[in-house]
Amino acid sequence: MSGAGGGELRKQFLERRMAGVPGLVMKALRGNPDPLIAYFRNCDQRQLSGDDCESLASLLEEKLPRKNGRPRGSVTPKNAATACASYLVRHGKRRWRLKHGRQRVPKAVVERLSERAIELAEPEFPSARGKIRVAAVIDESCSKRCEEMGQFVAEYLDEAKWEIIELALK
Repeated sequence: MSGAGGGELRKQFLERRMAGVPGLVMKALRGNPDPLIAYFRNCDQRQLSGDDCESLASLLEEKLPRKNGRPRGSVTPKNAATACASYLVRHGKRRWRLKHGRQRVPKAVVERLSERAIELAEPEFPSARGKIRVAAVIDESCSKRCEEMGQFVAEYLDEAKWEIIELALK
C-alpha cells in the first residue's frame, strides 16, 4: 500500500508498538524519561498507590540520564525504510544460502538484492526517496535490529518479500 492510506497505517503501526509502559520505558532508555515520569505521576491506583507512583516518578526524574539531541536509532522515515529494505535483503540472502548450500553470499548478489529492496521499500516511505544507500542497507542487514520490521513487511510488503526471494533464487 502506498499513498495517503499507507502513511496512516504506518503511523498506526508505530503508535501500537510504542503504546503502554513498554513503549514509555523504551523512550526513557533512549533519553526521554518525561513520558514515563508523567505516567507514574498520573497513574491510576489499581496497581500502585498514589504515594508509590509519586515515589517512582521522583526517582526516575532524579536518576534517569537525559540525552541531548535526537535519540540514537530513532524512527525517522529514512531509518525505517533502511530497516525495511534490510529485512528484505536478509530474507533474500537466507534463501540464496539454502539454494546454494553455502554460507557466504557473493557481494554482487547482496548488492543486487539491496538495490531492488530499496526500490521496493521507497514507495512506502515517500520522504525517504533517494536518501537510502546500498551500503547502509547491507550494513543493517547484518544486524538483528532490522528484524523489528518483520511485522511491517508482513502487513504491507509481502509481495516485495516474495519478489526478493525470487530474485535471490535466479
